[in-house]
Amino acid sequence: MHICYIDESGDSQQVNSAKHEIQPMLVIAGLFVDAANISKLTDDFIRLKRKFYPNLFNNLKHLDILIAEIKGSDIRSQIRKNPPKSKIVEHNIKFLDEILKLCSSYDIKLVSRILVKEYKIPLDDRKVYTLTSQDIAKKFQHHLAERNSRGMIIADFRDPHKNGYVAHSIFTQKHKAKGGDAYPLIEETAVFGISNNHACLQIADLICSTLLYPIAGRTVCKDTFDNVHTHQGYDLIVKRFSKRVKALQFNCTIDGYFINGVTVKNPHSNGVRGIFPEKAVAVAKGVNPPNAMALAFQAAQTPKATVAPAI
Repeated sequence: MHICYIDESGDSQQVNSAKHEIQPMLVIAGLFVDAANISKLTDDFIRLKRKFYPNLFNNLKHLDILIAEIKGSDIRSQIRKNPPKSKIVEHNIKFLDEILKLCSSYDIKLVSRILVKEYKIPLDDRKVYTLTSQDIAKKFQHHLAERNSRGMIIADFRDPHKNGYVAHSIFTQKHKAKGGDAYPLIEETAVFGISNNHACLQIADLICSTLLYPIAGRTVCKDTFDNVHTHQGYDLIVKRFSKRVKALQFNCTIDGYFINGVTVKNPHSNGVRGIFPEKAVAVAKGVNPPNAMALAFQAAQTPKATVAPAI
């Protein structure tokens, strides 16, 4: 049994210009976790929180530490506002380093869809979340098939209305009149959890807000937006963690297309561009990287596995 935990960073608000201090993108991510590991993983995560932030948890019992969240947006802000070699930045970097070690040791896999905003056009919240939820569910289905497993989806609770259309987007795919269940290995439609009692939702927040978001801010958005969300202070995160975050991706081939675990929809770019710097890209033998050259080659001839277009 595996669980897919979904969280997001960013929002659907309209951004009017390059310097408008509204978040320029929305990052939605899913973590695939072996359910057999959740109890031990939760205990290890609680110990990490106590080790790195003892002053926050002095008067709390061991399990109560989970309730007091360390938000990824707060860590991101501290890294941005302080010099790279300051004690607070080095401390937070060490914490994130341990979080990635934890993910690696428990073989957690990452998928994500990053949506960059157009100027003066808000994201369609319903469309974005329903399509992205279905995209994550499709990848999760492939992951379960590879592992000969079954699974369920737990998304971070937003509000009943928004939760409703996300859940319904999975429900409609599982109960299609034509074609049958699109996700037969996923037991039910998505359910929603309160993150202060789910260690894996808290880890998803840290991956989403403190790693994916600032990396994308510097590698995808900095030429289009010039605000706090693309701050040069995030270069430290890009340099330190890009390769390791990329290694967490669950990549797969769907309908003949090779799909990266982390994908980008960027209306300001004509080509498909990932969030990871070229030096961080380690392409498996026989698989073309998703860049302009690969797309040009695809146009010239049809290989067995092509790169999927952004959706």
